[in-house]
Amino acid sequence: MATTEASPTAPAPESETQARRRGRQRSAETEQVILQVTRELLVECGVQGLTIEKVAARAGVAKTTIYRRWRDKDELALAVVLDMVEQVVKLPELGDTRAELLAFVNAAVKVLGSTLMGRVMQGLVSDLATDPELAQAFRDRVVSVRDGEVARLVERGIARGDLRPDTNPETAHELLIGPVYYRLLLSGRPLDRAFAKRNVEAVLRAFAPDPPTA
Repeated sequence: MATTEASPTAPAPESETQARRRGRQRSAETEQVILQVTRELLVECGVQGLTIEKVAARAGVAKTTIYRRWRDKDELALAVVLDMVEQVVKLPELGDTRAELLAFVNAAVKVLGSTLMGRVMQGLVSDLATDPELAQAFRDRVVSVRDGEVARLVERGIARGDLRPDTNPETAHELLIGPVYYRLLLSGRPLDRAFAKRNVEAVLRAFAPDPPTA
């Protein structure tokens, strides 16, 4: 009696949704590779020495893959900074002004002092000084993000009575972050939590509410 051999079950075809999800995952992975390579090149040669050709060659992708995502090397360099600066500015409300300001400065100290972000900024600083368009884009897309976060911290501090009502968020931001960049770029002294604490305490004293009159 003849037997019929069962044919193996064919794999189910991939659905359109699954294909789109897999495509998005691969796209996200490719973007992270490109950003990481760009970080490394910014450290090595700054924006002036950065080229799309160098990024494509080191990342193992076609130049068109990069141009589909970023218009030019300046936009790609900014994308790197934006990707890293998110670690600095997204802070929860902690219910205490000193704790919130310290968390803000500590985050900047950590990312600039112990990650590639610090070396990227060292590589970018001369380009920001000599390229007005790049500098304006940096202010619009990086500095303004930090300005907004500090403004929210100051508003909460005023509402709690921890800061004077006339505390200027822009000045507070400059006093909090300016010394961080001075240490990073000029002084050669370490960025650490003790420095962050001293800086925050000085700013809190500068904007402390006036003592009640008798």
